[in-house]
Amino acid sequence: MNTIKLCMVMLLLIGLPGGDVLASGSVLFEGFEEDSHDFKPRGDDELVERTSDDAYSGSYSLEVSGRSENWNGPAIRIDEYIEVSNEYSISVWVKLLDSSRTDLKLSTQIGDGGSASYQTIDTQTVSSDEWVELSGSYRYDSLGDGYVSVYVESDTHASVAFLIDHFELSGEGDEAVVEVETNLKPLKQIYEEYFLIGNAVSLNEMDGQRLELLNHHHNLVTAENAMKPEYSYNALREFDFESQMRLIERVEEEGLALHGHVLVWHQQSPEWLHSEGGELLSREDALENMYSHIEETILHYGDSVISWEVVNEAMNDNPGDPENWRSMLRRSEWFNAVGDDYLELAYLKAREVLDENGWTDIKLYYNDYNDDNQNKATAIFHMIKEINEDYSRDNPDELLIDGVGMQGHYNSGTSVNNVRMSIERFRELGIEIGVTELDITTASTGELSEDEEVAQALLYAELFSLYKEHSDIISRVTFWGLNDSTSWRGERNPLLFDGDLRAKESYFAVADPEGYLARHSGQEEVEKRSGRAVYGTPETTGELDEIWQQAESLPIDRYQLAWQGADGVGRVLWDEENLYVLVEVTTPSIDVTGEEPWEQDSVEVFIEESNQQAESYSGGARHYRVNAEGLETSGEWTEYNSFSSRIIVTDEGYSAELVVPWEEITPVVGDKVGFDLLINGAQAGSRESVSVWNDLSGQAYQEPAVFGELELLGEGAGDSANTGSERAGINNVALLSIGSFSLVVISVILYKLKNKE
Repeated sequence: MNTIKLCMVMLLLIGLPGGDVLASGSVLFEGFEEDSHDFKPRGDDELVERTSDDAYSGSYSLEVSGRSENWNGPAIRIDEYIEVSNEYSISVWVKLLDSSRTDLKLSTQIGDGGSASYQTIDTQTVSSDEWVELSGSYRYDSLGDGYVSVYVESDTHASVAFLIDHFELSGEGDEAVVEVETNLKPLKQIYEEYFLIGNAVSLNEMDGQRLELLNHHHNLVTAENAMKPEYSYNALREFDFESQMRLIERVEEEGLALHGHVLVWHQQSPEWLHSEGGELLSREDALENMYSHIEETILHYGDSVISWEVVNEAMNDNPGDPENWRSMLRRSEWFNAVGDDYLELAYLKAREVLDENGWTDIKLYYNDYNDDNQNKATAIFHMIKEINEDYSRDNPDELLIDGVGMQGHYNSGTSVNNVRMSIERFRELGIEIGVTELDITTASTGELSEDEEVAQALLYAELFSLYKEHSDIISRVTFWGLNDSTSWRGERNPLLFDGDLRAKESYFAVADPEGYLARHSGQEEVEKRSGRAVYGTPETTGELDEIWQQAESLPIDRYQLAWQGADGVGRVLWDEENLYVLVEVTTPSIDVTGEEPWEQDSVEVFIEESNQQAESYSGGARHYRVNAEGLETSGEWTEYNSFSSRIIVTDEGYSAELVVPWEEITPVVGDKVGFDLLINGAQAGSRESVSVWNDLSGQAYQEPAVFGELELLGEGAGDSANTGSERAGINNVALLSIGSFSLVVISVILYKLKNKE
């Protein structure tokens, strides 16, 4: 590497370390002052070029443009500089090229091709106004197949162009002693008489301590990425399973059962299977491709799997008419090219291939997320019921769909009672249930507090107590990741083991759910959020009134669904007549084509004037919604014409300003009202994400008890409302200055080294 230099913190005294691997305190630095650099584009069409238009330090940075997918971005290989079990600090400075705002992620890839795993190190909101640092620590417990890279990608804005500068990788210390706690009772042994215990794997899990932990607790695995359609073909559109088989062979060597994930999905599939040049294929051609993929994939893996997910995530979220399930299907390319019978045809083809080869013991599953949403669970119920009934007319006493996969991507606000109702509903179908991708995120990011860890464990305990109760129909419970640092939702610590592979409270809750619940009876739930509204009357015509700057920022950054998309900030003012709400939404795109208003990019406001925390709407409880184009609707128990609103398009997305008249109370300073904010993010006519200020349960539309709380402050209280944020800002500036000084020192050292050559 021509432009990369190695230096020590005490470099001027002891000189360069020997060898390529970073020693403790060493720094791998990549700047862009020289013509050559080691960052490569991850996408085929994107450009990664030096530019002198802007830089964090020096005169040059790296411009990244021509992106078409979120995962596109600049990557640098680091495998020759790292060692297993060592922890490394990684940082890079980023800035957008245009005037928008979006989330950029610093990520690492371990392994190549279908055997790779992808982990997020840090996520920050980035704009064109200033340089932002992406940074974090990561311990590499495995090097996979020997390919390891670090890269920058976007979270939702696939085409955004950006700059990077001043990349650093530093060794934090000597090799850590990471020992798997083999003294813990294996979960697979605890649940031997109930169901299989599974986990999602890549080659990263098939070596060292990770393999030891995997084998200790699990007897079933699902390939996290390797068996998805996009990894089944080479550049010539020919079937190529070579990279997948490296993982599958290791799974077989370890004697683990294998679940096939997935045959037909609207994501991570080659576009040419159903489209060409942006145009949908004919029904006949799309079906031919779908049939070919199903047949060749099943034949290749043969009886090495115990089950297949045939179709994944075909149903819209919270469908308005769940019994009419066909009209509630996601308008994916498969749906648009083939029609609403593509699901049934996919299962018929899979069953045909299995029967022709005598693999009648292999089960066929339908898999989906947000399974605790009762409308969605009802739609899935009617879909499977109708398809199986149609099949049984010619095949008495046989099932076409053998099981339903409840993914189980839950959060700290998930209602276990809703999960129970879904399980009991699916029981009526006479099929298996698999919990296929279980994880539970906490309300906040970063290091877990003791209360958050216990709250998460309690939810795991409640779920496993429920799973044991229904173990006669539950075939497996699969966790989606081995430990927090390698989870796709790792920022919110969703799994049983921490970054050092040590058991968290959640392990002990899963190991003995009834005992854990008994020991923690009366444990308080994680506190609901509280905020403040400042007295003031904004001007609601023309540009946004400057008075909004006095209002406290309410972060809308909790996600009810598995996917993370649009988010934003809320602000609230009040006077004797009205409550004024401003929601500033950050979203890469706007879609209002969904049939239901909540399936469109929109903002929702919840208020309970009496603050009774009631279980149903009364006492001034209301629910308002306005979409990104200004269409106003309301909840079932609210008159939509009792509020007014306007939409302002911004570089980041849009802002919604609502005026909500008081109905039940005459407000005074010090009053507290129930309150919440929600942002729906949509894509292709379907709701993809739901971000909220407080309620993680998803029940705010019918239960004011889950709202947060808003205190009404007096006039001129805005300064005190934001004091904490301003104080934090001062501290951040101080820390940034210290960090910048360190970077400058390193830059000077590197400059001197360069001049010596």
